[in-house]
Amino acid sequence: MFIKSGCIIFVVVLVLSECQKEPSLPVSSDSFWPFIRTFLVSVPKGRSISLSDTRIAYYKNSTKSKQSYRLENIDALLKDKSFDLKKPTVLYIHGYSEIVTDESVESVVLAYLKHGGYNILVLDWSNLAFGNYFVIILDIKPIGEVTGTALAKLLKGGLDVRGLHIVGHSLGGQIAATTARYLASKGYSVPRVTGLDPAYPGFYPPLVTEPINPSDAQFVDVIHTNGGQFGTPTSTGHADFWPNEGTQQPGCPSFYLPLTVENLCSHWRSWHFWAESVAGGNFVAKKCGSYDDFQRGNCTISVKMGLQATPDLRGNFFLRTATEPPYALGDRGAL
Repeated sequence: MFIKSGCIIFVVVLVLSECQKEPSLPVSSDSFWPFIRTFLVSVPKGRSISLSDTRIAYYKNSTKSKQSYRLENIDALLKDKSFDLKKPTVLYIHGYSEIVTDESVESVVLAYLKHGGYNILVLDWSNLAFGNYFVIILDIKPIGEVTGTALAKLLKGGLDVRGLHIVGHSLGGQIAATTARYLASKGYSVPRVTGLDPAYPGFYPPLVTEPINPSDAQFVDVIHTNGGQFGTPTSTGHADFWPNEGTQQPGCPSFYLPLTVENLCSHWRSWHFWAESVAGGNFVAKKCGSYDDFQRGNCTISVKMGLQATPDLRGNFFLRTATEPPYALGDRGAL
């Protein structure tokens, strides 16, 4: 890395030789796309860098049949006859450098569509999700507050708060927490907030806003898959799940180039697990004091990770998963 006149230039040099063996780690232009896109896509087409242009997408029968509402105009959603005020409602919040058509979002939406019985909403904050990470985290609290304001309008319009579930991945997990926190300040107690490997850098210790914690909702569950790197390495909910110890996930490269898809594999595994659980995957975990105790078979209480986790759970829970989909191993994952 060279620094000159206030500019930062990243130089990546790949040296290949005919005598080298075929590399075990695939590296292609696609591998670098999330990193490159962070700098090339400052704002998705047709959007502005403004809190007022943050939106909520409502999904009906497919990922294509969605209606997007600016937060300030969310009242219009109440006029949609397919939006059932009696159904439970899930709000999914994507992570850093993501858009609503990314696999991470559409996989979760498709899982809920398959499950049925939910109003499915996605917070589209992609207009603010690209660029310098440590600048973006300054917006996490304001984004949570405007999102909470929009949800409060829906609640005042008749949506039952008892069926509200806010789920977020990475930075989205931190936004989910601030959203629920704001609703609590307005007298609405959110039943459940789920953090999918909630973002670590900038939140432990907190640089700008308080990280996700048990006070944010009646039940806060967290799935850790990349602890100490992109995701938080500490227990931060009522129930903290640590599949495969919550760090390096099986099936993900143990060696990778920084800032590549391979580098994000374990971090992304959290939303894979969540989507699979919503679609019916059976993730069984054991309550344990440590991963060592889990490996030694010293733990006896079995519980479910994912959508089926129950609000009475407290503590740390460990399990194993498969290296590729389907990841859930049922009872075998808790042996």
